[in-house]
Amino acid sequence: MKTSFSSAVVALLIAIVSSLVSTALSAPVSDINNPSLKGLTSTTFDSSVAKGMWFVEFFSPWCHHCKAFAPTYADLAEIQEPLEQTSDFYIRRVNCVEQGDLCDAQKVRGYPSLFLYQDGQKVDEYRGNRSFEDLMSFTTAKASDYRKAKAGVAA
Repeated sequence: MKTSFSSAVVALLIAIVSSLVSTALSAPVSDINNPSLKGLTSTTFDSSVAKGMWFVEFFSPWCHHCKAFAPTYADLAEIQEPLEQTSDFYIRRVNCVEQGDLCDAQKVRGYPSLFLYQDGQKVDEYRGNRSFEDLMSFTTAKASDYRKAKAGVAA
């Protein structure tokens, strides 16, 4: 009797854990496909990044880390949107499932990857903390440096 009760408890716990894991893995994160996050494609990438400074996230919609990062990146893009007018600084993303050739050409090795482009050239890969505050500091500083360089002022 003790063995069958223990087996039943173990089976019940396995079922509960399996259900929770399945639900957590399949739960959508609405920001991963947020339409306010402007995307780049193989067709638009080169002509877009040719002028200005571009902070680009390369992501996969299936990637757990990308899903978790999506709300932060969406907030960053929204808050920093005025930099497009003041500093010629843009925040965009590339869906590597849809744009695999582009991601291969840019040597994306993991998701999410954050690359900085200046006037058509990749100049940096962001490897810092992915917190909103750190990303704000990074993008604000890069936009300021770029604006000053364009104006001929020492950074």
